[in-house]
Amino acid sequence: MPTLLYPPARPQTIGEVLDSAFRIYTATLLVSLPFGILAIVCGQLPRIYLIATGRPLRQFGGGDPVWLILYGLGLFFSIAFVNVIVFRQAGLLAGSRSTRRAVVAGMRKAPATFVVAILLFLAVGVCFVPLALMPSDYIKWGVVVLSVPATYVGVLLSCCVVAVLVGGKGVFASLRYSAHLVRGNWWRVAAIFSVASAMLAVFYVLLGVLAALLAPLAGIADVAVFAAVSAVMAAVLGVVGTPFYSAVGLALYSDLEARREGTDLERRIAGAPVN
Repeated sequence: MPTLLYPPARPQTIGEVLDSAFRIYTATLLVSLPFGILAIVCGQLPRIYLIATGRPLRQFGGGDPVWLILYGLGLFFSIAFVNVIVFRQAGLLAGSRSTRRAVVAGMRKAPATFVVAILLFLAVGVCFVPLALMPSDYIKWGVVVLSVPATYVGVLLSCCVVAVLVGGKGVFASLRYSAHLVRGNWWRVAAIFSVASAMLAVFYVLLGVLAALLAPLAGIADVAVFAAVSAVMAAVLGVVGTPFYSAVGLALYSDLEARREGTDLERRIAGAPVN
C-alpha cells in the first residue's frame, strides 16, 4: 500500500490525486470512523451538558463556568481526535498499525494544530479588514471583491495542518512550507479542494433528500423531530466527511512535495556546471 498510494512515486494529475485520496479514504475508513465519532461527540459536550441539566441552549452557555470548561475540553479533544485520524491514515499507509502511537501523537499535536488553525483564520480574516472603512452601502460588494484575495490566501495556506502533523513542521514553519508547496500550483490545489467539497455537498444533499423521503413514511410530521433528524444527518456527514478531507489532504500534500522536489531537482541540474 505505501508504494501504491502514499507517497506517490511521481507527480500526479488532478484526477490521479483525487483517485489516490478516494483509495486512501476507502482503505482507512473503518479505522477512522471511531475517532470521527469521538470528535463529533466531544464537540457536542457543552450542548449535551445543557440538555442533560434541563437548561436552555444559550450562546456561550449563559456564562456558566461548567459550560466553558466543557467547551474548552470538547474543542481540545475534537482537534486531537481529528489529528488521530490523520496519523492513523498516514501510519497505515506507511505500514504501521499502532493505534496507541496515533492517539499519543494526536493529543500531543492538538495545541499546535489549534494555533495553526487560528493563524490560518486570521490570515484569511485580514483580507476583510478594509470592510471596516467602507460605507454600509458598499459592504456587500466589498465582501465579493475581498473574497478574491481571501480565497487566494486560504488556498495558499491550506496545507499547513498536514505540514504540522505529517511533515513535522513548526507552527510558523508550516505556514511558510504550505505557501512554498502551493505557490505555482495554486489552481491545481483550488480545483482539487473544489471537487472534494462538491462531492461532500452532493452526499449531504442526498442525505437530506433521503431524510425528507423517509420522514413521512416513518410518521415524522413534527418540525422539531425533523430538525433533530437533520442534525443527526449532519453529524453523520461530519463523521464520514472528516476522514475524506484528511485523505484528500494527505494525497495532495504528498503530490505537492513530489512536484516541488522534482522542480528543485530540475533547477539544480540546470544550474550544474558543464564539465
